[in-house]
Amino acid sequence: MNGPTLEAPLTAVADGRRAGRSRMRLEKATLHGRMTREAPLLALAVAVIALSFLFPTLKSHHAWPGVPCLFRTVTGLPCLTCGLTRSFAFAAHGNLAAAFRMHLLGPFLFAGTFLAAAYLGAVLAGGRRIRYELSKPARRMASWCVLGIFLLCWILKLAFVRSGW
Repeated sequence: MNGPTLEAPLTAVADGRRAGRSRMRLEKATLHGRMTREAPLLALAVAVIALSFLFPTLKSHHAWPGVPCLFRTVTGLPCLTCGLTRSFAFAAHGNLAAAFRMHLLGPFLFAGTFLAAAYLGAVLAGGRRIRYELSKPARRMASWCVLGIFLLCWILKLAFVRSGW
């Protein structure tokens, strides 16, 4: 059972009217709750970060599985996420120019992975987590914004960077 929470209401507005309520709260999580929720996500984030650092070594020793992109195979065009693995690898090694050339969002997502790992580690150690409960319109808007950002980066990739992929 969770302990006391501190709540701060967030309002979601759509079409100029109140569309529902989103909430953000700080809650005390049980050890079992942290181990089932945050621990697997932390393991995933740490694995992504570690593989980003190891990618060049694994690739040079032919230990990285070369799985072709199905979208690129069928259409001849890069997909929305083409280049993210290489972008993460370049960002991990500090080559931000090459990371941005591979995918415009790569360095930002790599930094976000680091921040998520730090947050998840703090939750596991401290026992307090921030809980977001977004209203349905807010979730829908967030989903469309993320898709729109990826589409914009993909269009820029198709329009300006034809070679090198």
